[in-house]
Amino acid sequence: MNEFQTPSLVATETGKLLEQEVYLNLVRTTEEVRLPLTDLLAGFGLSGKQYNALRAIRRSGSEGETPSGIGTQMAEPRADVTRLLDRLERESLIERRHDQKDRRVVRVLLSERGQRVLADIDEPLLQLHRNQFAHMRREDLEALSRLLVLARTSSEP
Repeated sequence: MNEFQTPSLVATETGKLLEQEVYLNLVRTTEEVRLPLTDLLAGFGLSGKQYNALRAIRRSGSEGETPSGIGTQMAEPRADVTRLLDRLERESLIERRHDQKDRRVVRVLLSERGQRVLADIDEPLLQLHRNQFAHMRREDLEALSRLLVLARTSSEP
């Protein structure tokens, strides 16, 4: 892998700011870690957002999940859940049903096809993550996770 030069180039251009260096390294790392996942999901005909929505629906079990409940579980806070659900429904991965107790509420459930697709992704995804971070010690992974949460919480509105 080539060395990521942007932080030093930016420092030369505008002066070194550690916070900017951290930001640039975080963005670059995010992209490099995301690419193999994007490729894996593309092999199943899914985007990352679609996959996240399917996982949120699966977690809800046989009751299903509301679109707003799916939205709160998305990794991408600005995901257009309605459009995602429309696409997943066209692909026969989900079903929408009115709630038995309150017909105004729509519940989203995985179809049999959606369940199979997620089941087929589960193990390759776990192996991908194991491989991505195999060079890091458990303590380093725990520290990194803790630091990422800390960085995120300081910038949340």
